[in-house]
Amino acid sequence: MPLLQKADRVTVLTVIGGTEVSGPSAEQLVRNLRRNRIVAELKSAELGGKSTGHAILATAQSLGCDLLIKGAYTQSRLRQMIFGGATQHVLENATIPVMLAN
Repeated sequence: MPLLQKADRVTVLTVIGGTEVSGPSAEQLVRNLRRNRIVAELKSAELGGKSTGHAILATAQSLGCDLLIKGAYTQSRLRQMIFGGATQHVLENATIPVMLAN
């Protein structure tokens, strides 16, 4: 939280058509951030034929982000290893610092 409280802008991204994961929704996350006095906005991105990882990085670039905090490895390790996933794509292609939360 201290890192996010120092940010000029916090955007919570949800990728429409991406893999559904358990846990709080993007709206719940924004509400929780706001309760902690962090001004956060919700943004949605469409896949548009891209992979989820590509959509995340493209959106981060278009917003001028200088740090990406991402949930990581929400698929089983075996599935991730065989099919790849958003986390793998982000780690291999990010041009900005990435912090992963598991």
